[in-house]
Amino acid sequence: MEPTSGEKRQVLYHAVSSYQLLEAVLHRLRFHPGDPAVLLLPDFIAEKYPKYRRLAERGFFQEVRLFPYLRVPHRSEEEVFAEAVRACRKALPCSLGDFSRVYVAGAHFYFTLCLIQAGIPFTFFEDAAGMLTRAGELEANLARRYPLHAAIAAKYGLFDGSCPLAREIVCLKSAQRGPLPLHCTDFSVELALEELSPRLRKKLVRLFLPHPLCSRAEAILLTQHLANLGAATWEGQRRLYQRLAQGPLKGVRLLVKPHPDDGMDYREIFPKARVLRQVFPAELLPYAFLVGPRVVYTLDSTSCENLKRHFIIIQLGRDHHGP
Repeated sequence: MEPTSGEKRQVLYHAVSSYQLLEAVLHRLRFHPGDPAVLLLPDFIAEKYPKYRRLAERGFFQEVRLFPYLRVPHRSEEEVFAEAVRACRKALPCSLGDFSRVYVAGAHFYFTLCLIQAGIPFTFFEDAAGMLTRAGELEANLARRYPLHAAIAAKYGLFDGSCPLAREIVCLKSAQRGPLPLHCTDFSVELALEELSPRLRKKLVRLFLPHPLCSRAEAILLTQHLANLGAATWEGQRRLYQRLAQGPLKGVRLLVKPHPDDGMDYREIFPKARVLRQVFPAELLPYAFLVGPRVVYTLDSTSCENLKRHFIIIQLGRDHHGP
């Protein structure tokens, strides 16, 4: 692959979630196809994607490194800064200043503090499609579980991209629910996938999903990890989906696609449904099936913002939410 223009420049991407990982791959393919690229992932992603090294083996990045988030303490801001900087030095193959561009998804995680301390500008990616203008929700969810982490991220403008070092903000503009900063760049994962060559797109899909799916279900249910976010208890999340199973989803032949971070067992709640065990970004669903449904049910999944060109999206009413 040839660089977009000029000589090759080493770039760095940081991603935390499944969506961000896919977005980083697509952004790199479009804007830096010929430039050496390093991907920095959290150490806890190895449980979800144990074969993450294939991202480098198959040429999507030159190197994939892990940031040891699980080892960073949460006792004080000073200690977090010091430990994050120390971890960054060990995780990266070179110093931060050696990268010509730094792209940060999951900016509220501690890696961004290393950029702040070094005074290095970066491109800020919204946390998920539409979340730039819902940054308050992201902060509230994190504060319920990790109050110090949320306080640090809010102090430095790492939820909404207001950090002075965030020179560019990348978001899906059509998914936003309010006014946007002037320095926003539109990026659609759905369109980026469509624009790939069939061969390259298949190579990317197979990275996450080695074999195509086949289903005679009427619809797909995208779940949300409400308990992990602190938005509900585990029992509350269970009751919520039980009410859906007995209400609007009763009698629907379902294929259940759990959120990659959702650990709930849905086989008991939807005994007649097939529950997908494969972990992959929902944005790949249009290319995951040999034969499959074209209707998606969701409560409020941000993934649906990047599925609208391929599926009928049915948002389940808020009245089904419960404690």
